Amino acid sequence: MKRKFLALLQAGLLLMACDSDSGTDTDPNIPIPGARTSIPDANFEAALVALGLDDEVDGSVLTSRIEGVQRLDVANQGIQDLTGIGGFKALIDLSVRDNALTALDIRSNTNLLFVWAENNQLTRLQIGVNPGIEKIGASGNQLTGLDLADYTSLQLLDLANNQITSIDVSTLPLPSFNEFRIEGNPLTCILVSPQQLASIPASWSKDESDEYSLDCE
Repeated sequence: MKRKFLALLQAGLLLMACDSDSGTDTDPNIPIPGARTSIPDANFEAALVALGLDDEVDGSVLTSRIEGVQRLDVANQGIQDLTGIGGFKALIDLSVRDNALTALDIRSNTNLLFVWAENNQLTRLQIGVNPGIEKIGASGNQLTGLDLADYTSLQLLDLANNQITSIDVSTLPLPSFNEFRIEGNPLTCILVSPQQLASIPASWSKDESDEYSLDCE
């Protein structure tokens, strides 16, 4: 009887060990049920509640509620911190106009085509690897520069009324890059390509004292 009990006990322990091992072999591409994304800014989360993407302001949101969202408009909500925006993996169109953001990190939002961040207090805009991005509106901020070399699908760029001291748009091909605003910045030279210099689009705008040039050294 004792031997039979010990045999059953050993079999049970073996089954538990097998279950434990299989539990560690998870697919990182399968969403974790109940996983949550941190949203530390109460105004940002309140905006998500108003949009029906969250139930209450408690510092986080169910990731499953936001990861498929393609368009998000949280303009004029008093938001200071957009931490958590990386959880919106499918995001195509983002509007955070007229808030109080000092930094915007959208490096995880690799599907973004349109970013509207006008009239904040941005000193840093981090887009990351996103060659498909088409429109960036960031006028009325405190940006000092923006590297555009990788964004060859860009059609519109509005950087008016910032603190930009130099800008290079020579890698942006015409005729697709046809809307550009850079007035109201402390620069005097805008670096362009020979093709651009030969045919500056009518919808480009700058201060009268600035010049388009092939060499801004």
